[in-house]
Amino acid sequence: MKVILAIISILVPGLWNCTERIEVKVDSTFTRLVVEGYVTTDTMAHWVRLSTTSDYFHNQPAPAVSKASLRLDDGEVVHTLREADTLPGWYFTDSDFYGIPGKTYTLNISDLDIDGDGLMEEYSASSELRRVNPVDSITLRYFNAFGTTGYEVQVYAWDSPERDWYSFKVKKNGIMLTDTLTEMNVQSDEFFNGNYTHGITSQFLSNEKPDEIVEIGDTITFEINGITEDYYYYVIEAQSQIFPQTPLFSGPPANIRTNLNNNAIGFFVAYSAEYSSTIATSDVVDGGVNQ
Repeated sequence: MKVILAIISILVPGLWNCTERIEVKVDSTFTRLVVEGYVTTDTMAHWVRLSTTSDYFHNQPAPAVSKASLRLDDGEVVHTLREADTLPGWYFTDSDFYGIPGKTYTLNISDLDIDGDGLMEEYSASSELRRVNPVDSITLRYFNAFGTTGYEVQVYAWDSPERDWYSFKVKKNGIMLTDTLTEMNVQSDEFFNGNYTHGITSQFLSNEKPDEIVEIGDTITFEINGITEDYYYYVIEAQSQIFPQTPLFSGPPANIRTNLNNNAIGFFVAYSAEYSSTIATSDVVDGGVNQ
């Protein structure tokens, strides 16, 4: 035993000293255009944002792409988007613009040289604007489970007999709570196609997040969007890359789909929007303990 301990006492310090700093060189790839934009049925100035990719360790905001020409074609009328004076890379429609369900919108981008070869490039993407049924009403339901408290947003609405894909959003007192891709909730109607939802839970508001805490008198607004199947899978794929993965059970990293051509990345989407609101009452907030 003394001999074994003596050997261990000699080997262990050596193991601790067996460290070497390894420099990992990550090569640069070619620069690509990044597009983010949308068209909805709301009447407002809709926007498209253009930027470029940058190196992995480039700790700066994505470079904006200015002075491009953007046109939006709905099959009948071509709308021109103009770059904002104070927001480089952000292009807007007129403020009275709105999308029409049933139409397909094509975004055309030109007059830009992303790869710097002196030749102008063109990019395009198309998206169908699908209809969505109105929401009859929503209710809030307090929950307290597994040490977590908050509120379920329950939705009452008819689903159409067609195959549909949705995204869900929620506002509190007019402020969007789900304003990032990671917070967006998307859902297919696979399990309730053509049926009435009867208060299906579509969003959660957690008391662990300060901006989601609900107080008596708060107005909660639910937004439902009729999206395309392609955009539904784009969100799923993007979230799978953003959220932590389990190495033993998740697949290898892969490029996220896009509906843009010419090696551009991102997504241009058209969708319809319907809304329903409710006011938080004392019998709901904190399980009714304030009554």
